[in-house]
Amino acid sequence: MFDDRKRFRDILDEIDKIMAEMEREIEESIRNFFKFEGEGEYFNKPFIYGFSMTLNPEGVPVFRTFGNLKPGLRGYREPISDQILDEQRSELKLVVELPGVEKSDIDIQALEDSVTISAERGDRKYKAEIPLRAKVDPTKAKASFQNGVLEVSFPLKEKANKGFYKINIE
Repeated sequence: MFDDRKRFRDILDEIDKIMAEMEREIEESIRNFFKFEGEGEYFNKPFIYGFSMTLNPEGVPVFRTFGNLKPGLRGYREPISDQILDEQRSELKLVVELPGVEKSDIDIQALEDSVTISAERGDRKYKAEIPLRAKVDPTKAKASFQNGVLEVSFPLKEKANKGFYKINIE
């Protein structure tokens, strides 16, 4: 029985050595893969990448990615965001999660069809350019920030005469 325990421990020790070697090889592979980005730059902070899935009003799934491994975000994370279109109230609400920053750290710039949000506090850096689901009037937008959640409400851009124009006959 003593020999069986010793052999079992030997097997576990060998598995432990193999796992440690695999971990070293994986870390080395990742370092080599990201070497072009700058020596050690990515290894001071965690890798964050994920996706969210929602259904649009037609019931079609909409996938959005977030995190700090997207091209062009060098050192920044793309925050999770969602849009709520309320046509009855003629409003589009943009909800963006920005944990770890303060109201004064956030910069919001908007066009009729997109919003650019950036925020930075210490090692928390966020940046996102978000295409909007509808045309809005950015001059009348209202924003609030509470508990790491930014909400920006935009009135929808009014369509003059529902797209119909009077044409005079000369």
